[in-house]
Amino acid sequence: MSSFVSGYIHDLSAVKDNVRLRVRILSTWMQPLFKTPQVINMEMIVIDEKASRHSYQFFSTNTTMQATVRMALVNQFKDRLREGNTVTLQRYSLGEIQPKFRIVANPLRLSFLSNTECAECSDFTGSKHGFLFRPFKTIVELKKEEDGQFDVIGRVIACEDLDNYDKNGRAGKKKPLTLIDAEGTELRCTLWGVYAQQFSDFLNKCDDHGKIIVVVQLAMTKIWDAKMCIQNGFHGTKLFLFNGNKTIDTAEFPEVEAFRLSLIAVKGPAESEHTASRISTASKNSTKDDFVTKFPLKNIAELLDVQQGVPSIIVGTICAIQEEEGWWYLGCRACRKKLVKSSDIVDLESDTKQTPTAGANEWWCSKCLSTVTSVKTQFRLQVRVQDETGTVSVSLFNDEVQAILNNVTAYQLVDKYGKGDGAFPAEILEMLDKKFVLKVSIDGKNKEKVMPVFNVLRLSNDPDIIKSVCEHATPLKPETEATSSKATDVTPFDLESQTDENTTPQNVSKNGNADIDKSPSETKSQEKRKAEEIEKTVLAYEEENSSTKKNKFVLDKEIKVEKP
Repeated sequence: MSSFVSGYIHDLSAVKDNVRLRVRILSTWMQPLFKTPQVINMEMIVIDEKASRHSYQFFSTNTTMQATVRMALVNQFKDRLREGNTVTLQRYSLGEIQPKFRIVANPLRLSFLSNTECAECSDFTGSKHGFLFRPFKTIVELKKEEDGQFDVIGRVIACEDLDNYDKNGRAGKKKPLTLIDAEGTELRCTLWGVYAQQFSDFLNKCDDHGKIIVVVQLAMTKIWDAKMCIQNGFHGTKLFLFNGNKTIDTAEFPEVEAFRLSLIAVKGPAESEHTASRISTASKNSTKDDFVTKFPLKNIAELLDVQQGVPSIIVGTICAIQEEEGWWYLGCRACRKKLVKSSDIVDLESDTKQTPTAGANEWWCSKCLSTVTSVKTQFRLQVRVQDETGTVSVSLFNDEVQAILNNVTAYQLVDKYGKGDGAFPAEILEMLDKKFVLKVSIDGKNKEKVMPVFNVLRLSNDPDIIKSVCEHATPLKPETEATSSKATDVTPFDLESQTDENTTPQNVSKNGNADIDKSPSETKSQEKRKAEEIEKTVLAYEEENSSTKKNKFVLDKEIKVEKP
């Protein structure tokens, strides 16, 4: 080697390592060696000044490579090799990376030596992120998983809830998404760990879920359910999230802004609204038509007369939380049934004393009739709901509670408050004294209890939905009817709650015969008196009811409710 020459990453080869490189540090991490974990090297991804000039020509450029700093040299170089820094490198060594260990397509690895020259490069003209987006079609058509990682950009068209799981004693987080690219190809993507939490936090802060843009830098392929998908890599991956309804900084993310503008040109507001409904967890718990038109509105006093398994709508206030029933459980990931430790199962027909044979992290699902090792922390609350006619116990399960808590998961609250019998989560206690519209039903098991417990299938505390439900069930009387203006506010439910079989109707005489021989003037006068009497009854009922509401509901602790 006679001298150093300026060049780019694609100029490097096993016999040409005298190239002076100008690069940006894209990402860094500390990685133990596989066979000697006590040795921890510094790994990084670097890009040169040609990166991202053709962000969609995935297979035609070579502007990225891996680099390694041995543990003994980390302290010498780490301050100059921070993410985002630009440096000039010369006097290094080039080695080959086996395909299964490659993060980028380049087979060469740049290794720092003790005499490697690493200087700041203040006039670097390349991209800040070096995105090289891969079309989704080239991914979904793959028949087997590929080595290496790549960049993708897409719009989120659906996602599932943040899944906090416990597998083999190790806690984790998972967020499955569905993305669509500029060509209209859909691709499933799973985010794990901190990336799953990052997306969930962004979702909670973003007002419009219809045009969320995701950039996964250094994603990897993964087959799931016989389909080719992607996920974040073990190292080096970066996740960028954008609200597609807002202009994106073109100086830092010109490729992303171009993608956003392409969405605006081809996607209509109707599709954006449909996308939002597939993303938002809360949206599926507040469908207006499901409350207003599909099922009958009942007051609580009428619920016990409803047949088993038939949904009904009620409007009421959560007046108490039955804390003795708990608020979370460990459920089967497949069917959500409550699990028991496999080691705690006792054969009552056995004459010999049993010794535990199951593993410490094995659980038994009585619904799936199988042993499982992967469990999910689920919400399950039992609360009391009150309206003008009575009070009822209802069970709220995971999706409903999570919607009320703005997507805070049971796993997060268990992690915050512990698994013991400590303080009841303050986030859950905030439900008290709030009004909801609930879609409920009851099964055979719960109907036979001393105190029947209804299951909540869907709920909402949206004031507009509650108002629509009440207005739909309370049609106004025609103005031609001979009645006072106040009497028009009486609903069928109000009248039914005020009368019973012992009440004497006003239009029937004491001898049981209808007064059909009255003159028109007498009939009109009688109708007026009837309206006035109804008005007095309604006002008296409302006055009595309002005074009752002022007294805080106190749960009778002596009543024992059977657990499901």
